Amino acid sequence: MSTPSPTSARADVHVSYHQMLVTDGSGADHPTGVPNGLTASAPGAAVILTGIHTGAVDVTVQLTDAPPAVTAEGWDEVEEVELITFTGEMRVSGMMMGAPEALPNLTPLGPGRYGMRVHARGRDLHPAAVPAVPFEFYLVTVWPIEVGPEACAKLGVGVAEELGLPDKSSEIRRWAREHARPEHQPGRPAREIQPPLPPAPVRGAARASGHRLRIANPYQPPAAEPALPEGLVAAVPDAVVIRTLRDRSVVGVHVRWDQSGARLPPSSWEETEEIEFVTTTGIMRVEGMSDDRGEEPPNLTYQGVGRYGLRVYGRSRRGERPSNRPGESYLLVVWPIALGAGGRTVGAGF
Repeated sequence: MSTPSPTSARADVHVSYHQMLVTDGSGADHPTGVPNGLTASAPGAAVILTGIHTGAVDVTVQLTDAPPAVTAEGWDEVEEVELITFTGEMRVSGMMMGAPEALPNLTPLGPGRYGMRVHARGRDLHPAAVPAVPFEFYLVTVWPIEVGPEACAKLGVGVAEELGLPDKSSEIRRWAREHARPEHQPGRPAREIQPPLPPAPVRGAARASGHRLRIANPYQPPAAEPALPEGLVAAVPDAVVIRTLRDRSVVGVHVRWDQSGARLPPSSWEETEEIEFVTTTGIMRVEGMSDDRGEEPPNLTYQGVGRYGLRVYGRSRRGERPSNRPGESYLLVVWPIALGAGGRTVGAGF
């Protein structure tokens, strides 16, 4: 039996419950324990854990004749397991979803044992997001270890039929779980999603350039950027620009989340402007911002993809006595309008 030529294909896989499945149609249960935190297998099935609970991830499948050299360059995590298939038809799919047609059968040489190496990137970026455009990436590499008649005999594939005996596939699978590689390993259950809590207000500073204070997804540049507004703020899908007084400067930034979008009472803020914006990824951060604790900038759209309201308050501090605080500041108040794919679509053309 010939081995497959190296081949690769990619597709978006829509996942749920933090899981991608690899199944061979034999009805085997996928593992519920994942000791290495990324992937695990049992005879007839495997599971790959994702960072996001629900949404699209980018998956590339690569089939090789033998295990390639291990490299982690450009990836956050790499883990390896063995696959046992009784049918030779193992495919990647989302939980309760069909396998993407663009991705090939992982085990084209038929029943037997295969190696599977999983590379992952971006699982920790934003687990609460529901992305339509992937920001998590996976490379699934598979190669044969033991296939053909001897492997089928060890797994008991077709033995009952040839001898005219009752089907004992369930006993064979139980034996394989106890004795065949990979061994059945207990582990922690797959992660469960928790409803995101509203973040506490954040205060920090950010660097503006070209009279622009930008808000976008730092991991996935937007397709376009709004023109410099004549007023205070402008937006296109996945990008917001606030016009600053100075060409290049460090400005103060205050962020507050409000479910209702209620207006603040009159205060020391000198100007205000309100706008709607759309995020297709569920991640929008103030570019170059650091808060008072030195942590990374907060995600303004922590509730996921959709349409949001943004009210920007601005003020300058010219004429005040010298201070270490920035010379101009902005308060950003954010609230959801329509979440999910519907909100993303409704606002995509403004």
